[in-house]
Amino acid sequence: MRLNPSIRSKTYPVFLVLVSLLLYLPGLGARDLWAPVEPRYAEIARVMLAKGEWVVPTINGAVYTDKPILYFWLVLIGSRLFGGVNEWTVRLPSAFSGLGLALTTYFLGRDLVGARVGFMAALVLSSSARVLWEARWAHTDMAFTFFFTLSMYFFVRAIFKIGGPREFVLACASVGLATLTKGLIGVVLPGLVLLTFVAVRRDWRALLQWRLASGILVFFLVAAPWFASVDLATEGEWLKVFLLTHHIQRYTSGLGHRQPFYYYFTNLPPDFLPWTIFVVPAIFSYRSRIKALMEPMDLFLFLWFALIFLFFSFSDTKRALYLLPLFPPAALFVARYFDHLISGEVSQDALYRWTAYLSFNLLWIGSLSLPVAAWFFQSEVFVLSLPLALLLAGGGLATVVSIWLKLPHVVFFTTALTVSLGMLYTSVRILPFVDRYKSPKPFALEVRGVVPLRQPLYIYADSMNDFNFYMEREVIPVLSSKAELEDMVAQMKTAYILIRERDFKKLEIEEKAAILAEGRVGDKNWHLVRLTDRQ
Repeated sequence: MRLNPSIRSKTYPVFLVLVSLLLYLPGLGARDLWAPVEPRYAEIARVMLAKGEWVVPTINGAVYTDKPILYFWLVLIGSRLFGGVNEWTVRLPSAFSGLGLALTTYFLGRDLVGARVGFMAALVLSSSARVLWEARWAHTDMAFTFFFTLSMYFFVRAIFKIGGPREFVLACASVGLATLTKGLIGVVLPGLVLLTFVAVRRDWRALLQWRLASGILVFFLVAAPWFASVDLATEGEWLKVFLLTHHIQRYTSGLGHRQPFYYYFTNLPPDFLPWTIFVVPAIFSYRSRIKALMEPMDLFLFLWFALIFLFFSFSDTKRALYLLPLFPPAALFVARYFDHLISGEVSQDALYRWTAYLSFNLLWIGSLSLPVAAWFFQSEVFVLSLPLALLLAGGGLATVVSIWLKLPHVVFFTTALTVSLGMLYTSVRILPFVDRYKSPKPFALEVRGVVPLRQPLYIYADSMNDFNFYMEREVIPVLSSKAELEDMVAQMKTAYILIRERDFKKLEIEEKAAILAEGRVGDKNWHLVRLTDRQ
């Protein structure tokens, strides 16, 4: 018996909620915090919670100016509910943002194309590599992408008259939340897409139909109070550094992440896997429909994707996760392609078949080589790699068979299921194993047992903040030169220092130092040393 389409569409959001919870929550706190960002966010939230501070974020005793406050508020709320700041509560906002992003993508697709396409687009987005990764990571970008996409959803409903005029006000409220999450980029991206859309269509009168005054008022009501409060509390320091350093200089000078213009051409394809496999066949299938881009809906989605891609490509600062906001239109494009394959509106041509054949044959063959490589290079991983290898090999083979039988609906779901289960297994079983090689926690707890909290502790040439969090020290002063170290020891007579092995040897301080503990964090060997002023 076939389900009534209206009944089936009502189950889509429920199914997406269940899928998202299954993908993003299991094992969310199973691994420790990995530098650089995760321990920094955790420490900011820990100090704020301990002090009852809700306005000024600080890290290692200094005002934190990189990001606005909303992500930390979400962590604080979760930490109050679940008993403290830990690995799980620090990542929880990203996980729930992944869920919200999937639902928003579904409703966007439903309103623009249809419920089935919206459902498929949400599955494409949820099972793409970058989303699967970021929804389990403590970064602001997943939360920002959710609020940004929510704003675009309400803008779409207002522009295409799917909803009422109040949708524009809701869109501006979402822009305010996006701005509170990551800064002015929350205004710049939607503004860039909307104004370009109006300019291309030469429909300037549309601006008069938008509730600009009400929308701007709501935006400021959402975003302005905290920005004004933190600026007042820091005597103008926060806003000045935030705008000058983390907006203007970051965009024009590539602070810390300078990359060439073509960076995203090489990074977006792997980030959108496995669905990148079908993008080229889809483009070729639609090449004769290029005029359809002038249709308002298609034009809007195209500008959404293209303008964000170009905006970040022109920036000197580039990181792969910055492109998350263009994933919803990309997911809708792939979902519509599969919908047309299933309905027969687009043929299963040779490019589609052979691209998919090659990719999924490589997947199952490569998967079976995982245990072999593990046996030779890391034998303790052999048992862990077997289930993952069998899962990916089975999914790859099932997809190959589905392509041969010309069952595009099965190809779609086996692709989504294979990658999703593979990432879920990796998160629950493999990443906790890798944790022993990347986590600072064991060494930090050892140091905490040696050096009492009341005793000053210093660190040499490091600002990752992982030791702050796991030792529960609000401030670990950073020494950046041998002269600073010697001056400090001369004043203190005896001091405890965290120092990397290479710096310990380079500074030639062995005669004044006693090594009290040693540990490895990632590829760095650390020493806890007690330095004595022996003159």
